[in-house]
Amino acid sequence: MRRPQKGLSLIELVATLFVVSVLLSIGAPQFSQFISNNRMAASINEANIALHLARTEAIKRNSFVSICPSPDWDAIDPSCDPNASFAEGWIVFIDADGDGVPNLSIDGGNGDMVLQSHQAINEAMDLRVGDANGIINSPQFIVFAPTGYPMQELNGNNAIFNLQLCDDRGVKDTGAGISAGRWINIGPTGRSQMHRTQVAVENQNNPLGGCAYIGS
Repeated sequence: MRRPQKGLSLIELVATLFVVSVLLSIGAPQFSQFISNNRMAASINEANIALHLARTEAIKRNSFVSICPSPDWDAIDPSCDPNASFAEGWIVFIDADGDGVPNLSIDGGNGDMVLQSHQAINEAMDLRVGDANGIINSPQFIVFAPTGYPMQELNGNNAIFNLQLCDDRGVKDTGAGISAGRWINIGPTGRSQMHRTQVAVENQNNPLGGCAYIGS
């Protein structure tokens, strides 16, 4: 005697697929935001580490140390690109004459030497550097003097720099008041302070505008 086969009826199968699709529609956006948040946190932390490295090495070596955007960061002799974004990659280098330009050769050239090369970050991100007034520096580079103080371009005066990292979400609240974008303020002594709350990133004290340019 043949036993009846057990399985899902068509109605049960449709109902199961419906429940699965609902769960996926709820969970997928949350997972996507989780990935974006982790990518943002990792990138801004790496930028902050590079700033700390530049300042520390300037003091330790009693020399100028600069950080600049470098799309050819992985070349034998990488260069600074005044029209590039830090999102395209960057280098930290001993800058013997403090001009923000790596004068390199394989044997170290005139004393300039690359200390760190960093690959490009996610293409959906835009990393900008501005001065105390929020003006986007051109060329975009930061020079740390042997004192550890950041210098304004070539004039030797202490400066305040602001570094902002944004993706296509702007300053969207990602939960608990945390902004999708990040802002690092580099004070006149060279010490950096990271801001990640939505209130801090988009308020009037952020001269770079709190990612307001995203989507414009």
